[in-house]
Amino acid sequence: MFGKLYNTLVFVLLFCHDLCDCQKKKETLLSEKVAQMMDWTSKRSVIRMNGEKFRRFVKAHPRNYSVFIMFTALQPQRQCGVCRQADEEFHVLANSWHYSSAFTNRIFFASVDFDEGSDVFQMN
Repeated sequence: MFGKLYNTLVFVLLFCHDLCDCQKKKETLLSEKVAQMMDWTSKRSVIRMNGEKFRRFVKAHPRNYSVFIMFTALQPQRQCGVCRQADEEFHVLANSWHYSSAFTNRIFFASVDFDEGSDVFQMN
């Protein structure tokens, strides 16, 4: 009886230790993601993303922030005049947010151009 109780106690302690380690890893990963997003935002209000960045910073968990994404096709061969106009307005909006008193590390603005992340346009 003591052996079963001892084994159960050891299992519970190991399980709780693993949960704590897992939680710490998630918190570390999250803080690294937010720090990277803040670094990019400090250089330009709209973060340029490709497929890999989109999957890592927008789709993957953990994430405690929101990202407004502008999908564009800005290369001259795409001839998307609407994309260019919308992109300009999106930058105005992102700059307004970035320099407002309400700015936080919980909301980011990013764009994915078709020629830099065509795989993102095919995601569900």
